[in-house]
Order: sequence, then C-alpha cells, then structure tokens
Amino acid sequence: MALDDRKAQILSAVIEEYVKTGLPVGSRAIARRYQLGVSPATIRNEMGDLEEMGYLGKTHTSSGRVPSDKGYRVYVDELMGDARLSQRESQMLESFFRSKIKDVESLLKEAVKALSEATNYLAFVLGPEYETTTIEAIHLLPVTLDKALLVIVSDIGFVENCLIDVPAMSREEMEYVSQMLCEHLCHISLSRVKDKAQNLLKRETSRYADIIVQVADFLDSMTEDSESERLYMGGAANLLKQPEFKDPDRVQELMQTLKNGSLAKNIMITEPPSTDPAVTIGDENRIETVKEFSFVYGTFRVGSSEGKIGIFGPKRMNYPRAVAVVSFFERNLNEILDVTD
Repeated sequence: MALDDRKAQILSAVIEEYVKTGLPVGSRAIARRYQLGVSPATIRNEMGDLEEMGYLGKTHTSSGRVPSDKGYRVYVDELMGDARLSQRESQMLESFFRSKIKDVESLLKEAVKALSEATNYLAFVLGPEYETTTIEAIHLLPVTLDKALLVIVSDIGFVENCLIDVPAMSREEMEYVSQMLCEHLCHISLSRVKDKAQNLLKRETSRYADIIVQVADFLDSMTEDSESERLYMGGAANLLKQPEFKDPDRVQELMQTLKNGSLAKNIMITEPPSTDPAVTIGDENRIETVKEFSFVYGTFRVGSSEGKIGIFGPKRMNYPRAVAVVSFFERNLNEILDVTD
C-alpha cells in the first residue's frame, strides 16, 4: 500500500519531531506543531495505519510512536526536502578548503575534524586503497653509518618512512641506490612491487640485495594495512551527547564499534549505493554492531584510487542536513584531489 499525501505528511512530521526531541511522538504534538489541517484524532488514526504498515513503531514506555528503519528509508528516498547551508557556513567551510594543507593525509585528517564540527556527529574518512596506489619517489637518506631513512612518496600524496639497515656508503652511492630503486619500483602499483623487486634482486649485486629486500617488504606491508588503519575519525564525543547514549550499555556498544573496525568493514562490504551521498540506515548495514546506527557518506577520488568521507550517528539523524554537508565535503575533496590530468 503506497503512502497517500496525508500519511506522507504525518510520517515526515513524526520523523522531524523525533529528530528534534529524541522522544516518542504523540498525535497531539503533531497537531499542535505542524499545520496539517486535521484533528489530533485523525492524526492518531493515520499514525496507527503507519504503524501497521511498518513505518512507525511503538515503545512500551509511551503511547507515542517512533520511526522504524522502513520509515526513515522512505523519508530519505522520497519525502525529505533539500537542506541548504547558510551563506556564512558555506563561506567558513570553503575557507577550510582554501587553507594551505601540505599533503593528502593532513587534508583528510583536517577534513574529518571540520566535518565533525559541522554536523555534531562522528565524522570519518576511509582513505584511498594502497593496492592501486603507485610510488612516485623513493629516497634513502643517511642517518648513521649503518642506518638510512627510507622515504616513500605515493602518487596520491601519502608519505611513508622507516629506518632500514644499510652497508657503509657515501651520500653519492646512496643517491645512486635511490635512483636505481625508483627506476625499477616507481610508477607501478603496490600490488606488483614484490614481483618487480624479485626481478631486480636477480640483476643487482649482493651489496644492495638486503636494501632491496627491506624496501620491498616495507612497500608490501603498506598493502597489508587493515581498513581500520586507513580510517580517520573525529568527534566521537558528539555521539555521547545524544539521548540514545545515556544508557551505559549503548555507550559500551558504541565504543566497541569504534575500536573493532566495524565502521570501515561495513562501508567496504555494503552494496554500491543508489544515491550520492549514500545513506544506510539501521538493518541495512551489514555488520551486526552497527545495525542500530546510520551512515551518510560520499566518495572522493585521488588518481586511480578512491576513498569515503562521511558521518556516523544514531538513526535519529537530521538526514537533510547530513546529506547537504557530506555532499559539500565530497564535492570539494574531489575538486582538490583531482590529479588525474
């Protein structure tokens, strides 16, 4: 049974009221605060029908109703209006993207902080995948007689480094080794580095063999990082301010969710979204520990790789504003990180 106009109006009103208060919504509140042109009795009957249809639920502690996952879904897909950022807020956020941030990693970390502040939810960035990343430069810098700093610069702007063991050598010889490594290992995807390094080992003298092995192992380890290590989060304290987390058990569940990588895992295995930004609500999430939450997230590209940026919070979320703000961040990251040319 499709929703008629009156039921759609009442469902929207119930959801918007519940988002504001966090309390079950009664027919009198809807009649008093929303000009629907019908009596509380009519609203009550319509709410009963919406409950039977699965769009609303009823708590055991109140006669009021709360939205179901199905109710939120039809609201997001069909009923909610477009939210617009104020001119002042747009200017503030645009100034963030105009600020001088030196590298991609710093940009993503700062974006998480700004997104969290803009929405009052937990914000996250799932960084680009290393598997499709290529190496732009490899540098060896002398540290001690038998140690060098290995610096890896990727095509998407990430910089990684570690100390490796080296035989005693001059700065000129170290520069030669850096050039040799870059000649053979740069501009190929990390997933192919190991094979290329093996070919290089067959051609080079034993003096450099140990260096090549260490470089290859370090590059290989970059592809083995779990999704949780590519996940930047900010604003967890915002969630604890929400009424849903007054219950200590919910707080414990939330903290466990943040610690065990469920955020990243859920995004990685969720089916391709039908909307941009994507919105997944409650049971639509694939990981058990996040089925009581909602995600709103967009996709940004860095070269041939892609990442996700979005927010995580209770199902009682201001979806129009969440979509508007995430869309703003998604669009600006794509503009800044467009390095395909």
